[in-house]
Amino acid sequence: MGDLFSSDNLEQYIEFASRHQIMVLVFIALFCALIYTQARIMIARVKKLGSNAATVMINRENGVYVDVRANNLFSQGHIAGSVNITLQDIKSGKLNRIDSYKEKPVILVGKDKMDSDCFNGAVSLKKQGYTKVFTLEGGITQWSMDNLPLSNKN
Repeated sequence: MGDLFSSDNLEQYIEFASRHQIMVLVFIALFCALIYTQARIMIARVKKLGSNAATVMINRENGVYVDVRANNLFSQGHIAGSVNITLQDIKSGKLNRIDSYKEKPVILVGKDKMDSDCFNGAVSLKKQGYTKVFTLEGGITQWSMDNLPLSNKN
């Protein structure tokens, strides 16, 4: 097996790229998007908490869970005592229900670990002066898998 960066291999790479320009461009775009996303996550410094750590923090420091899911999903089942505020409301500053939590833990709850509304909501809350903002790792899906209770009372 030859050297990965030998002149013969480099010529083959160039030939491949010239024959498959669209595929190479898509790969480069996806790679750049991945780097951008990871850099944004690291810069934002939003910490994730597991279900148990979140519960301990809420109980010890009188924090609040903020469920960012749509109202209909919230009504189907949510963490008891949580407040339903969508990402749109967070971004537009409709936060009167959690104004008293600026210095206390605010743990955002999304659908699952892939819920970008949860991360984006946390970033927005930090920009609006909330000092202890976290996300619930795995969202409501992980909470349920951990056999923790859900409520459907509003």
